[in-house]
Amino acid sequence: MLTHGILNAQLAADLAGLRHKDRFVISDCGLPDPPGIEVVDLALVFGVPRFEDVLDALKDNLTLESALMACEVEGHAPERWVRDRFDLPVSFVPHDGPHGFKAAVEGVKFIVRTGETTSFANVIFQCGVPF
Repeated sequence: MLTHGILNAQLAADLAGLRHKDRFVISDCGLPDPPGIEVVDLALVFGVPRFEDVLDALKDNLTLESALMACEVEGHAPERWVRDRFDLPVSFVPHDGPHGFKAAVEGVKFIVRTGETTSFANVIFQCGVPF
């Protein structure tokens, strides 16, 4: 049995399968998931686990090169949560629309659904390489 790190078997396997340039989502509990995209559903009740909790659990386990968020979070808590934990460029697009955040979710490897209820607390991370 594991004694540290990611204990959720599905999430641990998905993280281990990520390669350079792969993208995945950490989402609030309301982001729609497109058909065919795997969802690692960690949500238990509203607010559990928090978006921040999942970011904290992942930050020491991944090499990331960029993040994409909805422009609706610029200057608000979700942007700060990501920037406080990851030293990487963050880009912004509108939440909706043909070139928006929800459209960008198409083609990600998986979505990690949290219990977060803060509006627009969603991020698409793109993986980097540790060398």
